[in-house]
Amino acid sequence: MEIDPIITDVLEEVGSKVAAGLGGMLGCEFDLPAPTTILLSKKEFFAQTRKKQVMTRMVVSGDHEGDMFVFCRLKDAVQLSGTLIMLPQGELEERVKKEIFGEEEIDSFGELANIISGDLCSAFEELYPEKLHFKKTDLEALVPSKVKVDAPEPFPPGLYLKAAYPVTLDGKALDELVFLFPAALLGITVPEALDLETETSDETSVASGRLVNPEEAAALLGELSPDSSSAAGVAVETTSTARPVQAGQPTSMEDEPNLAGAEPVILVVAIDGNQGQTINAMINEHGYNATLVDRKENFKDLSKTLRGSVKGLVLVMDEIGEQSFSVAIKVRTAFGESVPLMAAGSQWTRSKVLQAVKYGVCDILVTPASAEEVLEKVEAHFKSMQNIAV
Repeated sequence: MEIDPIITDVLEEVGSKVAAGLGGMLGCEFDLPAPTTILLSKKEFFAQTRKKQVMTRMVVSGDHEGDMFVFCRLKDAVQLSGTLIMLPQGELEERVKKEIFGEEEIDSFGELANIISGDLCSAFEELYPEKLHFKKTDLEALVPSKVKVDAPEPFPPGLYLKAAYPVTLDGKALDELVFLFPAALLGITVPEALDLETETSDETSVASGRLVNPEEAAALLGELSPDSSSAAGVAVETTSTARPVQAGQPTSMEDEPNLAGAEPVILVVAIDGNQGQTINAMINEHGYNATLVDRKENFKDLSKTLRGSVKGLVLVMDEIGEQSFSVAIKVRTAFGESVPLMAAGSQWTRSKVLQAVKYGVCDILVTPASAEEVLEKVEAHFKSMQNIAV
């Protein structure tokens, strides 16, 4: 899933600084290439993490507050700690083999963790637009298979950004060093409208791959959010100066949208260009001010340009999957949770509806859709902010 390039740049810089800091402290060649990043739940994280770990908790303060976590395989933590205190090679190998993480190892690994927290502070101060400060508080050894994913310890369920760095120490490959950030801490504000960390029933599992029709999708959304009609977010204004697009004359994807200083608007984000143009035209024909933009748009810059003018979002997808949902993440992050986000696509299954809700979608539209179906959805979520009747 695509992550904001600013965050990617910061995490690469974190790796460079940590490699230099730990390498200098250990007196070894310590390499941390660019990390792989992914958004996942607590359950998914521990499903991927099987070996014994040392978890370091970092308290975060500044523009956002919370905790983030650094995970190191227990054997590697013993290796690094023993290297720092210059244990004889034979003794070090024995302690690594037996995974002995005693008081000496805890103290020395804590010193390494302090270096990591300082490098986190430095990288974020240099490259990240918001102020975040990281301070090491405590560390503990844990067995992933014993962690209860629905419990608040060692950290609560939720959406997290995992950055996994490959590690080499004097040319020897170690396990990954993993940094785990709560998504909201980095401005990735995906609402957790659905608890996907619980097990589904056999009946649900069988049905999750079957295509659902509009009525079934609506029923499922109703089950997930019974009060969605009143809590679906703010809806969109329309003004008498809106210029509808005539039937058969959809907005061209090659035209640059003239949005600076625009009236309140619905943004139609097109992954599927043809359906995007059709839905954009239908919305405009009913008196709303809708504008078509491409999925490659820089949504953060666009949100700054529009300064709150966007009151509704429609994501039109050709294929409903991780790539499309990554666009939903970017759109939701840029415009915030208060702006309702509707998703349109043709291949909805139960599991994909659940994913859409997880990523902040308040309603879905099964395409191809009639003008009446589009209008019904638009009015359900966007009409309350209108200045004129439609």
